[in-house]
Amino acid sequence: MKKLFFILTISSFFYFFSTTSQAADCSEYQSVPQIIFGSSYGKLRYDTSLDNQGITQIAKNYNTIEKGLFASGLATVNVKLKIDLETYTEIRSDYDICVIPDKLHVFIGFVDPVIYISNELPRDSCEYNVVLRHEQTHQQINKSSLDYFIPLFQDAIKKIAGTVPPRHIGSLSEADAATELLIKSYNRKIAPLVNVFKKEMLLEQAKLDNSANYEHEKQICR
Repeated sequence: MKKLFFILTISSFFYFFSTTSQAADCSEYQSVPQIIFGSSYGKLRYDTSLDNQGITQIAKNYNTIEKGLFASGLATVNVKLKIDLETYTEIRSDYDICVIPDKLHVFIGFVDPVIYISNELPRDSCEYNVVLRHEQTHQQINKSSLDYFIPLFQDAIKKIAGTVPPRHIGSLSEADAATELLIKSYNRKIAPLVNVFKKEMLLEQAKLDNSANYEHEKQICR
């Protein structure tokens, strides 16, 4: 996994060298912006308002259908990547201005984690408690996965931060648009790392959702 992060980070450097010529006029201002990294597990909530069919429909929207007993429960979470950038300008003449990255804000975390438990299950029944424990384990896997990846994200972003060259503009009225283009450049480099995180998290979840574990948990209430 770390090897894959290394490859993705190196590819960002190649992208930098391929685009530097486009901003050659501002290359003297190339610098590493201050990185402000944030993350969150989100606020977990429980929803017992739906029946099995309603939960199944939500599962289809997330492209994950749990089998057997666990159509009665579902754990969902959304992964959020948000990038903001503070810039400053260097004015060399009326039509010769550089927009330079100053502070890079990156948020990678969870939004709206939910555990759904079917209202067809009697509360505090054995089946209810087994489904609840199963879905709580899914959310714990999500949390553990994020904990593992946070330092990898931070290391990768440090390497990426200085690879986006300043933008050359001809008027101060273009500064906001130039900042948006810089944000898009950072997003192109960071988003693949988040996609790796999503895939690895799904692989970890699959270790819980397998026929052997389903059968074991079904037997608990028999």
